[in-house]
This record gives sequence, C-alpha cells and structure tokens, in this order.
Amino acid sequence: MGSSAPISKSVLDPDLEESFARHGPPDAWRQLTPEAIRSLKDEGSTSVNAAVVVGDLRMSGLLIREAVSASLFARYIIGFTEAVRGLATNFDGWFDKFTGDGFITFWIYRNTEEVVRTVPGFCQSVLPASDRLIDNLKRNSRNFPVGVGLSIGIDAGPCELVRVGSAITVVGGPIVGATRLVSGARAGQALINIGLGTTFERQKDLLDTFGARISKQVVPTKEYPQGQEAYGLEFGKARPESMEGDPSAP
Repeated sequence: MGSSAPISKSVLDPDLEESFARHGPPDAWRQLTPEAIRSLKDEGSTSVNAAVVVGDLRMSGLLIREAVSASLFARYIIGFTEAVRGLATNFDGWFDKFTGDGFITFWIYRNTEEVVRTVPGFCQSVLPASDRLIDNLKRNSRNFPVGVGLSIGIDAGPCELVRVGSAITVVGGPIVGATRLVSGARAGQALINIGLGTTFERQKDLLDTFGARISKQVVPTKEYPQGQEAYGLEFGKARPESMEGDPSAP
C-alpha cells in the first residue's frame, strides 16, 4: 500500500515503468513502498488497499445493434475510453481496463479519507464525458432507447495489485462489490458500498466542493434482489477545472 517515505525510482525496471505509465498517474511508483514494488517485480503481485470504481454504459447492447456505422461507434467508444484514462490519472487514480461497455479504475490509499478527496472529482468529471459520448452515439443511431447513461459502482478494501505481462490490474473483493453496485445504480448515479459510504457521509463538507449530494439508500442488486444498503452520490455540473485530463472536453 502507499507510503509517505521517500522512494527511489531506481526500484523500477523498464518494463514495470512502462506498465505504470500506461495504467497509473504520474509518479505512480510513489504510491507503493519499495518492498511492494519488488514483490510486484519478483512475485507478480503485491497487497494494497484500493478503492475500485466500475462504470457501466446502460443499454450498450442495443446501442451497438442500432448503430448506423460500427466503425464510428468504435471510434466514439475509444475516445471515451481515453477520456476515462486521462480523468482517472488526473485524479491520482489508475486505469485498469475497458470492459466492452464500461471501465474499471482504482485508487490506492492508506486511509479511506484519501478516497473522498479524489474519487468524487473523478465521478463528477466522467459523467459529463459520458454525456458527450451519448450525444455522439445518438447521431450514429437508427433508434435510441430511453435510459441510456453511465452508472457507477464504488467499493474499497484489501486487494492484490497484479502484473500480467505489460498490464497492471487489481483483483479482490472490492471488484465484486463495485460490480454488484453498478448493476443497481441508475444512469447518472454512483452507488457506494455501505462501509466506504459512511466515510463519505462524514465528509459532506468536502463533497459539497464537488457539487455532490450523498444519501443512504436500499437498492436491489443481482446478489441481493431484496435490496442492500448503500450510499448514493448525485452530482451537479462539473467545474471547468475538474475537466482537465478529459480529451473530449471542449
């Protein structure tokens, strides 16, 4: 997990440095101890605490079917994926992967209060980026269903940071939790696991700076169709400075 102690970049090998550059924020190696980096190099994985943010584009299957041009659809999705990558790293996060109709990003942290200073800003900025994607997809659609939009699920806890070839990915319970919550989130909404959500609720003043409102909710999910407790985040309009790192921004 992260450390405030000085770390020499010399602990990286060229391949790992390239992987960090592809997936992580500038100076991503500073978020890990030298021991963690050596474990990642030698064993292929290291233990971290991570907040996982999963995004899912609602109705994506129908959008692909209704696309006038498949190549134009792909171009718009690629542009959105690069926007997500830029926004995640701009807020000190890591871009894990594109999932075909969404994304997985994560934030390595020492304490959960750190997550409140970064993840809401990312969410606040990625939602308008998804709105621009949807506007582009509409222009490329024969028919356009109601309910299209980006849903977000957020969970946090112990994970393994794993090196697979040139890729850096994260595995663990928070991936499952965030994926479960994104299935219950409305388009344009972020749902947070109950444990992490209590930390967010204690930081309401900080959330106000992102134009975010938090409320406790009961939402049906795939594993808990009767409902599970979670916290919902709703956002106002993104501040101009929060759009830095989004190549799709005007």
